[in-house]
Amino acid sequence: MLLTVEQAAEQLGTSVRFIRRLRTQKRLAFIKLGSHLRIDSKDLDAFVAGCRQEADPTVSVPRA
Repeated sequence: MLLTVEQAAEQLGTSVRFIRRLRTQKRLAFIKLGSHLRIDSKDLDAFVAGCRQEADPTVSVPRA
């Protein structure tokens, strides 16, 4: 599904400016249809998955 910049920002819970910055930095793939910019939801999911950092199981967490 193709999303507008506004819809992509809403889906991530971020600002439109953040999505535009990702596009400018070429960190997020996009589709240009004439003067309209669209982001494939699969590309957005792949971006989020690529940002994932796993927890380190060797780190102990102090208890309160």
